[in-house]
Amino acid sequence: MGAAGKSDHAIERTLVIGRHLADRKIQYSLSTADPTRTSIARLAYMQAQRYWVERAFQAAKSELGMLDDQVQKWTAWHQQLALVLLALAFLVKERSLYQAAHPLLSSRDLRLMSMALLRNDPAAVDRRMGQWYIRHAQRRRDRERCHRIASTV
Repeated sequence: MGAAGKSDHAIERTLVIGRHLADRKIQYSLSTADPTRTSIARLAYMQAQRYWVERAFQAAKSELGMLDDQVQKWTAWHQQLALVLLALAFLVKERSLYQAAHPLLSSRDLRLMSMALLRNDPAAVDRRMGQWYIRHAQRRRDRERCHRIASTV
């Protein structure tokens, strides 16, 4: 290490460029993986995983209030973030448990249903289930439309 925490040598990075088949959109990323020991397929896989990481952070921000912190101290911020990540782990686990039966289950669906169940209000649970079926039908139609469009490209 040199002065001010800077390295005496550069870190080698590999530019990974990919193109989505459906919309032909080009995506760029940098990887620190050794290109001589990492296959192109593995680099492409790692680049594709970024989507799921971004979706998890999006769920944490929109559904669990990751950015809604009004804390004054560093310790309080850590505690709030730990609770958000714990709730996110719960949502991910629940989604994976119910994935086969409900493939279009979202973090929002789980959050709303959990709130209705915790209130022990059967009418609220019934309302949420009705909304859930409507949203899933719409998602299914949107998904089928996207697949039709992608197959014609």
